Order: sequence, then structure tokens, then C-alpha cells
Amino acid sequence: MDNQELLVFEMKSAIFNLFSKRNSKRPLEENLTNFKLIFMNLFDIEFADILLYDNNRYIPIVKEGKTLERSWKSGEPQVKIEHPLLLASFISTVESNGYEFADDSLIIRDDHQSPLGALLFKASEKWHDFASTPYLKDLKTVFGTYLDQSIRMYQITEKEMTYRRLFEIAELFNSTMESAVILNGMMEAIQDSFPLFDVQLLLSQEQKGTMKTYRLFDYLNERASAVDAFLSGDLTIENVKDQSVSLVNAPIRGRQGIYGVVQISAPNDAEFTETEKGFVRMITNAAGTALENASLYEQSHRLVNDLQLVNEASRKLNSNLDLVEMIAYLKGQFITAFQPTEIAFVLRDESGNWNISASSTDFFTKEVAKQYIEMVVQRLSSGEEAIFDPNAPQSSTTNIVFKSQVALPIIDRDEMIGFVILLHEEEYFFSFDSFKLMRSLISHSSLAISNILLRDQLQELVNKDNLTKLYTRRYLDNEVATTINNKGEDCVFLLMDVDDFKQVNDTYGHTTGDDVLQQISTYILTAIDGLGIACRWGGEEIAIFLPSASVHDGVQFAQMLVSYIPTVTTPQVTVSIGMSTWSSKEGKSYNELFQSSDKALYYAKNNGKNQFVMEGVASAK
Repeated sequence: MDNQELLVFEMKSAIFNLFSKRNSKRPLEENLTNFKLIFMNLFDIEFADILLYDNNRYIPIVKEGKTLERSWKSGEPQVKIEHPLLLASFISTVESNGYEFADDSLIIRDDHQSPLGALLFKASEKWHDFASTPYLKDLKTVFGTYLDQSIRMYQITEKEMTYRRLFEIAELFNSTMESAVILNGMMEAIQDSFPLFDVQLLLSQEQKGTMKTYRLFDYLNERASAVDAFLSGDLTIENVKDQSVSLVNAPIRGRQGIYGVVQISAPNDAEFTETEKGFVRMITNAAGTALENASLYEQSHRLVNDLQLVNEASRKLNSNLDLVEMIAYLKGQFITAFQPTEIAFVLRDESGNWNISASSTDFFTKEVAKQYIEMVVQRLSSGEEAIFDPNAPQSSTTNIVFKSQVALPIIDRDEMIGFVILLHEEEYFFSFDSFKLMRSLISHSSLAISNILLRDQLQELVNKDNLTKLYTRRYLDNEVATTINNKGEDCVFLLMDVDDFKQVNDTYGHTTGDDVLQQISTYILTAIDGLGIACRWGGEEIAIFLPSASVHDGVQFAQMLVSYIPTVTTPQVTVSIGMSTWSSKEGKSYNELFQSSDKALYYAKNNGKNQFVMEGVASAK
């Protein structure tokens, strides 16, 4: 082994020692510093520096013994090289950037010949002797391998720290329903990630007073990039030359709207990596969703409180009744006070259909009652404020036999959402005073009924996914946990994933992808009616829980989904399903139940897709 080959061997040994002693909290900077020192000592080099290649720039990691956070944060020079292929041009470029000592350089590349970094140094006689030998190529390979691995380890560490921060902030968001706590947590996470930058919070008018430190978003005076981020919901970056700063505007976006913007001010030469921008997006999006949940929670409780205050005029209406109880109570009051022969409460659903409440008298379940309902709908819809017919004319075409008729609309925000109808065989049975009392009672009750309907709608928004109308994961968690804790009958848990869903989005667009999810969800809601519940587990994954279902029932249901979903989707997609079962004898925990289904789904996805797999079973179509 000659001296030059020995140098390569010594360098390899020293680098191996570096790999084996990587314990620093700052592994990249420290190891590259040690790497530089080994190089200098091995070749008797007096002056040297090392730069990393990032985004078409060579960035110094260590300058004159000082460890840097990032060169652009500290104002250190950056050497921009369009194509650093020629040694002479590279040296001439860096000489004007504070590296006058360098008369030689070594470009370090990975296996694909992409630049990773550069060593700048004042060459020694020992280096000149070595550089003219064939072993230089081996040394470059060693350097490339080391630098590539060091950078990869650094990136892994950074990602780990990022995901740890995301996990911590997600835990905070999921543990509170207070908007101030959510916003403070978001700002602390972003400020901790960018300690040298100024981070400001711009809130919409709806969030006014949510926390202490913020400013209201002003459409007229905000910079165009901030307004664009607020309106579009996309992160924007603007280089503000007159202020020598770069502004990053990250919208606080939820599913229903945008609630503000986080604005990060950095030096104008700052460059944010995709990982950093992705981190900010995830934090602000998670905060937006958490704000919506908190807002719905607060709004729901506020409506309940308002309902109790509004109904204070009547003793019973002051209690927190559901719609069935409210109508049953009103029916009792109307029968007691006005003694109608027949009474019905009719409410309009989301589709515009008029549905007769189950609290109505039996007469309104008969076919002959439809003519009364149709008559009331026609008259009230045509503009009549109420119907008071103490002596209704008889008609041979309608076969009306009730001479006294009263119908009162239930109004919500100037719109009729229902009505109550009272009938009696005797003419003039209902007096005008009774009619006025009915109107007063319905007027008080209308707001109560409206609030109950709105509260139910809000609760449905909380419990159901806005896109698919399936239940949320939290709702399903509660249902499954309750069933298991009560040690009920055997049940089945299915975890379904749409095969190659990313390809659908990439080929047809996300709007079509959403349509496919809606088509699948509509079919599942029809198929599962009365059997169990389904939820959007996340993305294109759907979980289905079938309480009181046998293994056979679960298999049949899974087979049906695999078979029919391709027939109800356009463009056509297939699904993979993992299935597990629970029984009181086995006593699985909810987590174990989920893990079993998840493993089965993983097997199905990796073994052909378009199938369901049951825990412990190879596969079944």
C-alpha cells in the first residue's frame, strides 16, 4: 500500500469514526466541522471552509469557527453558482464572497453527480501530490457518501422534530374548545420554529377579541399578498424590496372559511424550504379546523342558552326539550286549552317536503287527511298569515267534514318551516280569542322549535363530515367505545380504502375525486341504513361499524361493497376492505379492533386490491 492509498484509507477510517460518534444535538454542523478538520489535518491544509449546496446556492455551514443556524438568518454570504462545473470559474466566484484564502476547491457530489457541497481551501504540497493521483476519484466518492449520509440524517432529524411539534400542537387542538388557547398554541409553534423572524397574527372581524396580541385584517390597507392569501386560502410569499423583507402569508383555513392570516417577516434573501412551508400550512390549517370546531361548540351552547331565555315566558317551554318532546308538550297544551277533535304538527324537511309529526292525532295518518294538509299549504304559501275558518264551507270534492278549522304557521326568519292545524266538527267551536291565544302560543313556540331544529343541524355539522355526510371519526369512536364498554353483542368493524384514489385526483382533478367520495358515501348510507354507522376515517378511508352483527353478516356486507361500489362510481373505482370482529368473550379493546382491521386492509391493498380481507384470513373476494 503506497502513501497515497494510505491517505485514502486513513480518511475512510476517520469518517467511519465520525459516523460512530454522532451524538450531538447539532449533528450536521458538528460533523461537517469535524470532517473539515480531518481533511485539513490529513493534507496539512492551513485554511479551509465547507459549504453546502441548496437551491442552486452554496451556503457556508461554519465560518471562521462560528456555527451558524442558517447563513441567510445570520447575514453570512451566499455563493450563487449557476453551473459549478469548472474549477477556475468557481474559485473566481467565491473569492469575491469572503474566501480570498482559497486557491483550490473540491466539489462534492452524490452518486448521481448532483452537487452536495464544496470544500474551499489553500492547497498544500501534500494535497498537490495527492490530487495528481488516481486516488482522488476514490476520495471524492468517500466524501460524497459521507456528505450525502450526513445530510440525509439531518433531514430525518428535522422531519422528526417537525412531526413531533405537529403532534404536540394537534394534541393541544384536540384537547380544547377555547379559541384563544388554539391561536396561542399556533403562534407559539410557529414562533418557536422561526425564532429569528417576526411573526404576526391578522384576524378577521369574526375573531375580534379572541386573544390579546393580534391586529384585525384590513382589506384596504393590507399588502396584496396578504389579501390574496386570505381570499384564496393559499400560502403566499412576497419579496418587499422597500422594506428589505420577505413576507410569508399563511391563511388560517378551516373547512367552512378563513379566519385570519399568520404573517412571517424574514430577511429579503431568506428562502423557505418546502418542508418549512408545509409545516406552516399544516399548523395554520389545523388551527383553522380547531377554531371551527370550537366555534360550533360555542355556538351550539350559546343557542341552547338563548333557547332557555326565549322560552322563559312559558314554564314548560323554558326546559331543554327535543323536537319530539316539544311538539308532544304543545299538543297537550293545545288539546287541554282548545279541545280540538284532531290536531297535527307539520314540518318541512330539507328537501321541501311536508312531514306530519308522529305526535299528531291518528286521523292525519289516513289518506283523507291529505286534503286538509294540501289546503293549508296552498293557502299559507299564497300569502295568508294564518287560517281561521270558524265555519268552513263544505265541498263535495274535498269531503271536508270539519267545520271549524285553524292553521297557524311556524315561522323562522320570515320563512314558514311548518304549521299546526286544529280541526273540530262543530262550527264556531274556536273563538277569536282562542285563535289569538293560539297565535301567541305558536309565536312563542316557533322560536323554540326553530332553535331546536338549528341546534340539531349544528350537532349534525359537528357529528358529520361536510363533504360525504358520513359521521366523523370522533363520533364513531364514541359509538364503538360505548358498545364495547357495555359488553354488548358481537359486532363487526370494517376499514375501507378507495384504491388508487390519488390517480383519480391527478387524472380528473380534486373536484371529481370529491364527487367519487360522495357517490361512494351515498351508496354506503343507503346500504347501512338500520344496520350500523359509517364515518369518514380520513382522506379516502371510510370506517363502518355494524353492532349486533355476526361474522357472516360482516362478510356479506363487505362483499356487497366490493362488488357494487365500482357500479355506482363515475369514474369507476374499486375499494379494499379490512374486517375484524369483536365479541364479549374475546374482550378486545377498541384499539385492538382497529389494528386488526388496519392490518387486514394493509394486506388487501398490497395483495391485489379490489377485495376484502378478514383478520386472520388470507383473502376473500
